[in-house]
Amino acid sequence: MQYAICKKNVFDKIRLLIAFCTLPIAYFRLPIASCRLLIANCLLPIAYCIMFLSCNSVNTNSEVLNKDEYYTCSMDPQVIEYKEGMCPICHMKLIKVKNNSLKAGQIKLSDQQIKLANITFDTLRIQQLSKEITLTGKVTIDQNLSDAISSKVQGRIEKLAVKNVGDHISKGQLLYEIYSEDLNAAQHEYILSFDKNNSTQFTNAAKNKLLLFGLNESQIDQLKRTKNVIQTIQYFSSSDGFVSEISVSEGSYVATGTTLFRLSALQSLWVEAQVYLPYLPYIKIGTEASFFIPAAGDKLVEGKVIFIDPQVQSPERFVLARFQIINPLQEIKPGMLANITVKTETKMALTLPNDAIILDSKGANVWIHKSNDVFENKMITTGMQNSRQVEITGGLSVGDVVVITGAYLLNSEYVFKKGANTIGN
Repeated sequence: MQYAICKKNVFDKIRLLIAFCTLPIAYFRLPIASCRLLIANCLLPIAYCIMFLSCNSVNTNSEVLNKDEYYTCSMDPQVIEYKEGMCPICHMKLIKVKNNSLKAGQIKLSDQQIKLANITFDTLRIQQLSKEITLTGKVTIDQNLSDAISSKVQGRIEKLAVKNVGDHISKGQLLYEIYSEDLNAAQHEYILSFDKNNSTQFTNAAKNKLLLFGLNESQIDQLKRTKNVIQTIQYFSSSDGFVSEISVSEGSYVATGTTLFRLSALQSLWVEAQVYLPYLPYIKIGTEASFFIPAAGDKLVEGKVIFIDPQVQSPERFVLARFQIINPLQEIKPGMLANITVKTETKMALTLPNDAIILDSKGANVWIHKSNDVFENKMITTGMQNSRQVEITGGLSVGDVVVITGAYLLNSEYVFKKGANTIGN
């Protein structure tokens, strides 16, 4: 196309030159035909020279322009051409772009691109890093806070005031009513102790017997006041808790000492975890741990080891470890699963968040923020790692500004613009 334009301009110049040269000939009335032939023969070499110089000048200007610009495809940026045309891959029209002075592994983004990609960066510094062991466990009842309610006398359960497992029981709440021949006989003894012929010592002995049978001061005062035997005695809870077990039903005959209910408090709970033998040297009595219980919310709970089973479970080859956690709001329930993080070793090191590091077949790399919104990729070596941080052992130094969030988006943008992932080559 450029050659055609050049040729047209040359012929226009030749025509103008011929017309100008024929003017004096016409003026002196020379033979026009012979003169024109002579002029044409003389001017033909000059025309070729003009055409050559003009085209060479255009080509030179085009080559200078191509040093700063090239054509590429917006859908396939790996296509690079130095002339207009169509993309050989998707057949879209090529667009003109300008070269830049970026080095290999660098990319430049606008302020808008940085905001849209949520790219943030931070200065690398030395921080405290802890090695962690991750375990899984199950929340159970703290048996030290479990209370068994048993029958004080033998007799028949006339009424159960609590019939559902899981109900919350408050201190002083009615639990059941019982009829007992032994209890009725003890009430008769107490009533008869007030006869004027009986001593105060006999009355106190009869009262203590009723107290041992589980009667409270209010019930004993009623006997003293009415002098009538209470046929069915009511029993009340002496503690708070949730009903974890009901062992009787209405009409059941129970003996002295029979367990009727079990109450469990949830202010303190146990978390039991299986610790396999490679991790056992790091677990000791008093070792602190953090607990994440998904069913109870996002808040971390702190606890410590209170018991390690001295026997290895076979054939699984693990040891049972028991942790204690505090549950003041009672949001954690027995039976919930817990993710346990045990901190075992602590040291000071150069660290980065896990999301800042890109892992691929070539190793680990990060993006460094340079001036003027230029980002550069760097290969690094890593060391100790936990669930949040990674130790940097090589490739970076204190003071480097590293991309913390958006590293993978930045890497994708680099691959899109360059057409291939050349990072790490």
